[in-house]
Amino acid sequence: MKEQKKKRIIAALLFISCIISGTILFSTANQPIDALESFAQADSLIENQFERFNISEQQVTVATTRVDSNFYRKTYYVALPYQFSKTQFHAALNNRFHRYSVETPARVTFPQQDVNIQLAYRGTVIRTISLQTDPELAMETDNISILMVFDELPDGDILSNLRSLAEPIPLVIKVEKPLQVQDIKEELNGRYTPVIFWLHNQNGDNVMEQNSETAITQLKRLERISPNSNVLVTGDAENNMPNLRTFTKLSFVKVTESHMLTEQMGKDSFISELRRLTSNATFATTLITGSSSTVNWLKEELPDLKTSGINIIAPMNL
Repeated sequence: MKEQKKKRIIAALLFISCIISGTILFSTANQPIDALESFAQADSLIENQFERFNISEQQVTVATTRVDSNFYRKTYYVALPYQFSKTQFHAALNNRFHRYSVETPARVTFPQQDVNIQLAYRGTVIRTISLQTDPELAMETDNISILMVFDELPDGDILSNLRSLAEPIPLVIKVEKPLQVQDIKEELNGRYTPVIFWLHNQNGDNVMEQNSETAITQLKRLERISPNSNVLVTGDAENNMPNLRTFTKLSFVKVTESHMLTEQMGKDSFISELRRLTSNATFATTLITGSSSTVNWLKEELPDLKTSGINIIAPMNL
């Protein structure tokens, strides 16, 4: 019985490997072919993959084997936490090297489930990457919050795109009057949650930071008109308005250290700033001005953020 169970497990693993291999082949079939300039270029591409997956230098050991008088083969031994997806790394590595006509066959060793990936160029194995599970390592993650900010309720396509991300990314909508809040809630009709409202005046100024008396008046009206609403508190607003907690029928979402990403930055700068979230601990929260472009850019970059150890969490309430 045990032998039969073992055979079933092996068969299942082989089936999964076939699916992964087919996916890799399909995703790379139409990529243009470039020439691999040197083995040093291969090393650089490997190191870029390590950086992309948040693998530190301390996790990597390199051994060099002399093949002949002109060729030395490197083997990268990579220590990884149990939660790390070796399959995802292999797929990304294959996708990166396919355009250079470098094949990446892999072999899984049991019971450790380590993965040995060979990089074969023109019939010769030029590099080997050995992905090894280290039980003493823990997966490092950075918790950040992302909020999408709109001047008005976005259209259905944008809402659908945001929902498809399946992440706790709140919708922040600027409002001038408390009556707008209830109107927006009714129009949304539960199509997206959570929704946070940000009080601004007609000049586009943050009311809580500019005029605490006006803000208090509006919050009192909002509490009557649309209780249980979420309100954004930024910068020094909490210090300017120490009595916020007296509004017991409202919830306040606090954003202190943050920076804003906009469509006007352009795609390259936008994505570059997003990637800084993996290494810049100064800003735990990122505000993104919402548009079709910025939502699509975020959607495009989100998988890489996740593989680099970014964990998106809901912003903190007061």
